[in-house]
This record gives sequence, C-alpha cells and structure tokens, in this order.
Amino acid sequence: MRAYLILQGLLIIGIGFAGKMMHSGRNEGFSFLQGGLTLGGALLICGLFAIKNPWHGMIGGGVVALIGLCRTMVNLPNWLEWLGHANPRPAATPLLEMLVVIITGSIAIIVLRKLLAEKTRRMLEEEDS
Repeated sequence: MRAYLILQGLLIIGIGFAGKMMHSGRNEGFSFLQGGLTLGGALLICGLFAIKNPWHGMIGGGVVALIGLCRTMVNLPNWLEWLGHANPRPAATPLLEMLVVIITGSIAIIVLRKLLAEKTRRMLEEEDS
C-alpha cells in the first residue's frame, strides 16, 4: 500500500503538470497545477509516512483520497459538457479530472477494504481467545 500511495501521488502530480500545459489561460493552468501538487503531495507524504506507521499513513491516504474525490466530483457538469462538445474539443482538463477521480476513488476503496479486513481479523482473533 505504501508503494501504491507514492506511485499514485506522483501520478497526480504529473496530471497537474499536464493540465498546466493544456490550459491557455495563466490562472486556470496554475490553479490546476496547484491542485495536482497539493493532492499528489499529500498522497506522497502519506505514502512516506506509512513506512514507519503503516496504518496511520494508509488511513491518512484514504482521507486525502476521499477529499480529492469529493473535490473533483464538483466538476461533473463540466465533464458532461466536455464529452458532448463537438470537434474540436477544448483543453482536455475534464478528462484529466476524470483520471484523478478514478485514482482517488480506487485509493479510497482499497483503504476501506483493508480497514474492513483488519476489523474482521481482529474480531476473529478475539473469538479464538
């Protein structure tokens, strides 16, 4: 899970740089880059923190992923508009935001599954003793 958080954090940082390159406007590009650096950096820090404290880092990564998921889902109407747009399409940042939703959603689901598995393991351990 540590390597997964670090890899996904680096991927989101890369998506932030790609979004910056695609935007023609200076402010929109820098805000997209700032969001990518913030979310990707937070996941990277959680992945590095999970080296010493696995559960704390993993839970922190899940919380950060959930926040990122909620933050990107706000732009759902823009995605539908972008998908329905005739050729030539504007900048592909809604597509990049969809990738961020997939990444953060997968992290949140994986963390939730691991926490539920740990809870089940502890319940079974208590029954045996």
